Amino acid sequence: MYNEIKRRRSERMDELLAIIKQQTSTIEQLTNELTLLREQVDYLRQKLYGKSSEKVVYQPGQLSLFGEESLPEEEADLPS
Repeated sequence: MYNEIKRRRSERMDELLAIIKQQTSTIEQLTNELTLLREQVDYLRQKLYGKSSEKVVYQPGQLSLFGEESLPEEEADLPS
């Protein structure tokens, strides 16, 4: 009888250790996934709300799209 109790206790311990190992693996997997998702959220938040790195390069002689006054050197070239 004592041996039977000891055997059952050992089996139960093995079951519990297997459950702990499986849960540890799941926790590690979910932690990695959470880290990846946080990085994606940070990246998308930066793209959506962060500073834009778009640079505007003005070409000499390019006309203004918004009807700004002409530059003084352009006015000098116009016949009076």
